[in-house]
Amino acid sequence: MAIDRKEYPVKIETGLWSNKKYTVFLYRFTYERKEHSGLIDLHDKVAWGKKDKLVYARSKLIQIKLDKKDRVLQDGISLDKYMEKHFEHQPDTPYTKIRKSHYNRYVKPICGMKKLVDVRQLHIRNCIKSQEKKGLAPRTIKQTLEVLAPAFKSAIANRVISFNPLDGIKIKLPKTKKIVSHASLELSKIHKAIYSQFGSDPFYLALFLFALQGRRKGEILTLKWEDVDMDNEYYVLRDTKNNEEQKIFLPAIIKENLVLIPRVSEWVFTSRITGSHLVDIRKAVGKLKTALDDEDFGIHYLRNVLVSAMAEQGFDSIHLSGALGHNDPNTIKKYLTMNYLKSSEMASGVIGGIVEK
Repeated sequence: MAIDRKEYPVKIETGLWSNKKYTVFLYRFTYERKEHSGLIDLHDKVAWGKKDKLVYARSKLIQIKLDKKDRVLQDGISLDKYMEKHFEHQPDTPYTKIRKSHYNRYVKPICGMKKLVDVRQLHIRNCIKSQEKKGLAPRTIKQTLEVLAPAFKSAIANRVISFNPLDGIKIKLPKTKKIVSHASLELSKIHKAIYSQFGSDPFYLALFLFALQGRRKGEILTLKWEDVDMDNEYYVLRDTKNNEEQKIFLPAIIKENLVLIPRVSEWVFTSRITGSHLVDIRKAVGKLKTALDDEDFGIHYLRNVLVSAMAEQGFDSIHLSGALGHNDPNTIKKYLTMNYLKSSEMASGVIGGIVEK
């Protein structure tokens, strides 16, 4: 219902008026070229005198103005506009680009035009349902939560929304095999297959040796020359899954192949087609599938093989986690400082000891 300003003839101060009984106050002010107005109802303050009501109304108006100024964005902003601003404040990394791409492809068409304050759990579930119908993998669908969670958290902190529509929503991921039987033999077998297929190609040989050291595909493909220290035998991962920089040991065998790769761009593994970092390695992985006679083989599987081989050699879980780049090995030891450099060096030693037998 529209406010009848004639019912509030008593001007208290600029932007604040009252009815004749001082039981209801009208406020009106402009902020960021938008007019804000409303009522401060004191009908229930029957024991208050006029002075008490005036003091309260003035202080309430100040609080309302501060609340509006504290808000980063307007109440009526759409989810799309809010996400645009959210991504502007994120680091320009491949991880951010992947999350932004997922939002644009799978979330934006479903509820991007809704007001941020109107987004409900039902809308998020509709996004997830839509992706399931498209046949997307659970791991891919989970990116919906991963991209929206920090954005909604920021919106709550800035008082743009009062609740998180993601609360209670979970994506069940299929259980993945963590322990590999006879891991040392498996590692040796894969190592031989890598050399049989890429022994004369330092580009792909180095790439898959990085993977055999426990590196994720994204960490390998986005590695930059400036982050590789040949002299001190380590490299730095800037864009990791746990959002922290990690210093990783550089094995001599990988170093030997890196020096043979031409530096045609800032990326170590540069695509000959785009000139940016390599993205699609399915053809190369396919060669290993054939060599291993294993259609289910994937580059991520090498992380399981490595950590299982280290476990067979009796290494502590803190070093297993460090070799894979995890910063929380388990609840018992989660307060220990993770030494990625030492753990990755240990992993390299395990590989060397196995493949040289």
